[in-house]
Amino acid sequence: MHPDELLEQLKASANPRKQKNLDHIHAVCREQHERGSRDFSVATISKIAQERGGPVKSTIHNKTGDDFKGLIKAWADHTGGVTRKVRKVSENPVYAVLDKIPDPAVRAVMGAVLAENKKLRGEVNLLKANTEVVIDQRTMTTSQSKDTIQILPAFTGLTDAQTQALKHSVSEKLMVDEGWTQDDHGRILNAKGRAIQKAGYVSAIRKIIGIAEGTKPAASMSAIESVQTVLPK
Repeated sequence: MHPDELLEQLKASANPRKQKNLDHIHAVCREQHERGSRDFSVATISKIAQERGGPVKSTIHNKTGDDFKGLIKAWADHTGGVTRKVRKVSENPVYAVLDKIPDPAVRAVMGAVLAENKKLRGEVNLLKANTEVVIDQRTMTTSQSKDTIQILPAFTGLTDAQTQALKHSVSEKLMVDEGWTQDDHGRILNAKGRAIQKAGYVSAIRKIIGIAEGTKPAASMSAIESVQTVLPK
């Protein structure tokens, strides 16, 4: 059936509002044909029609939108157009398979799965690009290899500003100024005796900045000491 004939037939049983929306759809489809476009997809037609006060995409996709879809299809059949938006060849070929799924609901779900997969793959690749693995090539004795595991830092050291900031965080001046104290377990306590840093905090900071308890670090000591975990025998 010619689109003009179908339009009159559909308007005969429609209310005034729907008649107006059918006219919008019909006009947009006619313009698509006149400009030589074969794109009669609901997405394209509804976008142009909505800008002119016509029905939105969801209205056309609803069960009550069958008349709109029928009019669009009539124009596509009449002009040799297509009712599905054609993807560019340069895009992911996986979507060519997606387009062959006839059920819109299933196609939408699979599209969401593919989009999530693409996002996760991008995050994994980003993590891979920013991962640095340090391999310890130092020779170990037989006893060391059996009883210890060494975890080496993934960076070479701290800047002067970072080192100074860490030194300040466990300095006597800061303790006095804030009214803090430190106990034998490396905790920092406030004036009320409540721990504001957990046990081992002070010694951990001093290890990080290369300061042994009460002594200056050796010139060859690394900014970060290797952590050795002794395995049970």
